Amino acid sequence: MIGPTRSRVLGLLFGTCALLLTASDASAQTADPKAVSLTVSGGVSLGTYEAGFLYYSGTSSQGERAVDLRLVTGASAGSLNALLAIMATCGVDASTPGQSLFWDIWVPIGFNDLFVPTSTTPLGVFSREALERRASHIEQAWNRGLDRSCDVVLGVSTTRLSPRALQAANGRLDLPRLEEKFAIRIQGRGPGRTPRATNYTTREGRRLELLVETDEHGEIPFANLRELLLASMSFPIAFPPQPLRTCAPKASAKPGVCLPSEAKRELFIDGGVFDNTPLRLAVGLARDGLRETADGKLEWRPVPNPDVRTTPPGIAFAFIDPDATEYPVAPPAQSGAGPASLPGTLAEILAAFVDTARSKELAMLLEEEPEISKRLTLPRRHFPAAGAPLFAFLGFFERSFRVFDFYLGMYDARRMMDDAFREGRTPLERPRAAEMDGIGGWQPFACMSAVYDSLPSAEQACQGEALEDFRALLQMSLDQLYDVCSKSAGTVPPGTWRNAHCDSAIAGQPPPHVPGLQPNAWPDWKQGKDESELAYSMRLLGAYGFGFRDLGVPKGQGDQAVLRIRHELGAAAHRLAAVQPPADKPTVRFASKLAVDSISYEPQRLSLHITMGPTESELGLSVGASAMPLSSGLRFAGALGFRGLEDVLSSGSSSDPFGVVLAGGLEFQPRSEQTFLSQSRLALRAGWLFSANDDYGTNVCTEGGASHVTACSRPVVQALVGITFLEFLRAQLVGEWFPGTNSRKTLWSVAPGIGLELGL
Repeated sequence: MIGPTRSRVLGLLFGTCALLLTASDASAQTADPKAVSLTVSGGVSLGTYEAGFLYYSGTSSQGERAVDLRLVTGASAGSLNALLAIMATCGVDASTPGQSLFWDIWVPIGFNDLFVPTSTTPLGVFSREALERRASHIEQAWNRGLDRSCDVVLGVSTTRLSPRALQAANGRLDLPRLEEKFAIRIQGRGPGRTPRATNYTTREGRRLELLVETDEHGEIPFANLRELLLASMSFPIAFPPQPLRTCAPKASAKPGVCLPSEAKRELFIDGGVFDNTPLRLAVGLARDGLRETADGKLEWRPVPNPDVRTTPPGIAFAFIDPDATEYPVAPPAQSGAGPASLPGTLAEILAAFVDTARSKELAMLLEEEPEISKRLTLPRRHFPAAGAPLFAFLGFFERSFRVFDFYLGMYDARRMMDDAFREGRTPLERPRAAEMDGIGGWQPFACMSAVYDSLPSAEQACQGEALEDFRALLQMSLDQLYDVCSKSAGTVPPGTWRNAHCDSAIAGQPPPHVPGLQPNAWPDWKQGKDESELAYSMRLLGAYGFGFRDLGVPKGQGDQAVLRIRHELGAAAHRLAAVQPPADKPTVRFASKLAVDSISYEPQRLSLHITMGPTESELGLSVGASAMPLSSGLRFAGALGFRGLEDVLSSGSSSDPFGVVLAGGLEFQPRSEQTFLSQSRLALRAGWLFSANDDYGTNVCTEGGASHVTACSRPVVQALVGITFLEFLRAQLVGEWFPGTNSRKTLWSVAPGIGLELGL
């Protein structure tokens, strides 16, 4: 619905201005900012955290302290949240979290909505169908109209799949360009009328923003705006490249207009690949486009002016990054801890390259305009997010994770505003969170705030069966915070972090217990030395009785949750390999399995092996008991062994008659010993030896108690110890026992073998 004009402007803007006033020198900041620019980075599933942050900021605003939101830029998931922030600022309102567009877009979408096997393509394992269905909800709100006072520029970063050549030196030098920026001006036209969206760029601009396809009036239909956001969110491998019809700045006949006859269809991927923090874009747009009016406000020029050299002093810049934390991050591995290796060195170089590429625009901005840092505020996350593990992808596996992170974003928004307005603000001017704490949809937020802030009301606020999983997530978050903070004891001075719980952990205190949480036994809250972040999180949740509803794992079984997550990702990786061209399938299968096995090794459901040795050759099969791997590592195994095979394949003869062993049984692969590099196994099999000496058991054995193991057909029991390297090279040792009878000796043998193993 349409709210009062500017009376529900993002509360974040107040926090931004107040923080800038309190953090900057008086000489650097002499007046309240007249407008605010907001930059939202990409965050994968932590886009839910950003959504909660922005939602709370909007619901807790106070019109008498409002400042105009004039500019929003975003990358990847941040580009979607940037548009939602504009719509919230311009009148799309919701009184409870569950009624908001932020919630409606982010919370319902889980892994099963993204991974639709029939929609997997060679260039993307996930489907956009769920995102497009949710985008229709945004379009419905868009069509209901935005406030007439709304005049905001949306900046979006994307990446080309194929570079665009820019010519220099009079056309003698081609400069490839992969990064692309878009600038869209959004102007409200009141209730019942769709907003006006136009390209906000100029042919003489320095940033060379592309034009989105428009109609003949220069207006961008919402469908084209939706495609732009999907392009910015098209993370490689996860989603296929998004087609987008655009015009180069100087390729259209009319400035700012990109007619269908002029537009070219090209493919784009995630904007966060090279610019995950499009703050430099925001500063450039503000510098070229904003001007001060006679009454001291800031407004957009009809056309950007690239000749302006200074950024208007009346605008402040806020930057939301879910990776920015008010506690220490886990310490990196020591580079000198082990011998140098080429793979390790290349991995470090690649990681540094990715981090540098994604932040280079921000680094260039601070080099070009260092004074911008005095107008920049960066809200911080005070507690670990549920969706942070697995490179911030874990949130897609459980709806409860996304719900928790949404409220965590709300909590950090409230903390930022409380810190900003702690001084010089009357009770009536404080955020409205307190009066909402007991209202439906706000109870989880009230519980979280009371626990994190150590309030006496926590006991009552966190009661109820509906918060059972939420309490487990709260406790896990506290445990993880205390673990990482305790590890920094002695390395940072007291008061480094504006986080009372982190200070308590550094002082040696254990994490407090969440009221109402009653596990069977309190687990060790510290992360194990060799325990991965995912395994650590799932172990804690399992101990606290978390119900893994979306994963379909029995309540409290954290170890099974790790296996299920690995299994789901493995199924997606297998499907991606299956749709590749035949020549590329082995490479993609190998690389994708290597990636998912870094989470937790999962053996092939069906594997075939062939080994050869001095006494026996073997063809064997091993199969998992179910589609979901068992935590016990038990499998069914069968083998066909050949003894004296050289007699069959040559004219010579050996002292051991030819025999065939058919055996089957159980195989055990201890999970603690399994990695992608090596896989160990133990097996116990029983079967029958068919000897050619007695016509494979059809005639009477004439050798009686002969010492040759293949002299007669007889039962056999086998014990196997084996190891496979890279799921391909196999070595095994088989001990065989041939029970005796009244006329036959009890015999035994040891059959070593080496060979190959193939997953089917």
